[in-house]
Amino acid sequence: MIGDWEGCHSTCWDANADANQGKRGLTNQLTKLGYPLGIMVNAQGERFVDEGEDFRNYTYAKFGRAILTQPGGFAFQIWDSKGIEMLRQEEYGDGVVEKVYNETVQGLAALLVERGLNPSAKDRLMETIQDFNKAVVAYHAQNPTANWNPAIKDNKGTTDLPLPKSNWALAIDKAPLMAVKVTCGITFTFGGVAINPMTAGVINERGSEIAGLFATGEMVGGLFLWELSWRKWVDCRCCLWTQSWKECCQKSRRDSYSYIGYTRM
Repeated sequence: MIGDWEGCHSTCWDANADANQGKRGLTNQLTKLGYPLGIMVNAQGERFVDEGEDFRNYTYAKFGRAILTQPGGFAFQIWDSKGIEMLRQEEYGDGVVEKVYNETVQGLAALLVERGLNPSAKDRLMETIQDFNKAVVAYHAQNPTANWNPAIKDNKGTTDLPLPKSNWALAIDKAPLMAVKVTCGITFTFGGVAINPMTAGVINERGSEIAGLFATGEMVGGLFLWELSWRKWVDCRCCLWTQSWKECCQKSRRDSYSYIGYTRM
């Protein structure tokens, strides 16, 4: 075995989903990637990521892992009516996820206590949203020509927050408010079996190839460290699959072989 066992590719995941399995038939319904349109807070009522750091395709794995480090390993995504109307129905539609509504921040906080928010954090959550709203208003006052545009990195952010929101900052001030509880969904770890990169043959603990056993894809360790590079991911999968297939075809003419791997192109 080899690789970064403390690292993983992950995502923001429905906290009410089955704990020990995914559901391939649901495709993206269990992912919850609407955070750029709102804010994300932990069980202490505090923001812990810059939700507008970049487009969601470049942050979801990083933020999924960040959720795992929070108290209890979960978080709440929060929007007001402006953000709610722009959420993907595939991920946030009726019957897809539990949505918690209330007309006020105070009322929403009380409902979230029933779902894991620390009871002592209700006031802190209210402060977090109030401070965030003030920072959005202050930024707009300093940059009156800034236009909110979710199609680009619009630089419409916040002012004087310890943890800024760099893009797509909208005040959470128009009822109703809505929250969704999320956790970390681990796609795969960065640890796995060791292989010979020239043949994709699996290497045993003595450093020798195991005859007839091959691996590619996420089964292989040592491809990534802390972050997933999509170009490297695709390149490695294609190259290793090609190498293992060549080797398997050659061996199939004379020996039996086994193949372990998961390729999702």
